[in-house]
Amino acid sequence: MTKKSAPPEQAIATAWDTVRNWHTPDKYVLSVARHQLKHAAPDHSPESRPGLAAEAAEKMVDMLAPRDGTETLLCIQAVQAHNNASECLHQAWAGNKTPVVRDAYLNRAAKFMRVFREHVEAIDKHRHGGKQQIVVQHVNVENGGQAVVAGNFDKGGGQG
Repeated sequence: MTKKSAPPEQAIATAWDTVRNWHTPDKYVLSVARHQLKHAAPDHSPESRPGLAAEAAEKMVDMLAPRDGTETLLCIQAVQAHNNASECLHQAWAGNKTPVVRDAYLNRAAKFMRVFREHVEAIDKHRHGGKQQIVVQHVNVENGGQAVVAGNFDKGGGQG
């Protein structure tokens, strides 16, 4: 007796109902995010496992661990870019492509990879405020030399 698999929508419903740390205001937004991820790239899942690509996309967003609504949207877009880059790479090497067609797919994949990297950088900048920090671990001032430390400092009550 063959076990009948659930339709793709139902196959991923449980996972989406239990999503944690996806800072979305309501289930409607979560539903739209699910739809966007599911349709961002073709599903090459085996027939015995429909909906696998959508589940994988959800896990990829989880890996990026969004902390707020902005990060959730950036993570979804990053995963979409990653999936599209992968699809372009797949298409580039599938079948007998002419060098011109293969190059077009590879160039498009490179663009999607760049978009993915830019989204990950935007997430990092959002998390850390885009601030740069320089830490000086060792300063050696010889006799008669001067050291200058510049920046914004709170004025203390000591003598200067």
